[in-house]
Amino acid sequence: MARTAYSETVKQAGAISPRLLATLASALPVMAQAFRDPWWVIGSAAMRLGGVANIEPADIDVLCSAGDAERLIAVWQEHLDIACMPHDDHRFRSRFARFGHLPMPLEVMGDLQVHADGGWRSIRIEAEQRVWCDGYVVPIATWQEQIRVLRLFGRDKDLAKANLISSHVETERAHVG
Repeated sequence: MARTAYSETVKQAGAISPRLLATLASALPVMAQAFRDPWWVIGSAAMRLGGVANIEPADIDVLCSAGDAERLIAVWQEHLDIACMPHDDHRFRSRFARFGHLPMPLEVMGDLQVHADGGWRSIRIEAEQRVWCDGYVVPIATWQEQIRVLRLFGRDKDLAKANLISSHVETERAHVG
């Protein structure tokens, strides 16, 4: 998973819930030790960290390499939620793990692929932004990348998130312009 572009600017995370903040504060130091490859927070948590106000994540989704997922599983083996199976497993595949010991569940998806357009497509983040959150820099996909990935996922809930991001971007432009 190679990063091809990133923002030189690290922006301050939007107002986030104490539960999300506590989860990140617990998880990020462990992830920094376990991960060797590029990774990103994606989904609702990335949207919230990036400043989308009308969403509250139920968990934190982390896109990473399969090797990084394996390393995190090894570190948090006793916290692995073995009862949790990914939804839509006919549509998605990855080295998936869910950890439930944090204030908010954290899910890793190593080498995530989605079945779209008649075949399996690897999810790659081509451009990122970095968000400063309580002493940590958290990589998330740019708005355009998040919209692209959510549309590729294609589920109703993902398309609704893509529309919410589009509205957020339009609002940001209106306030800047």
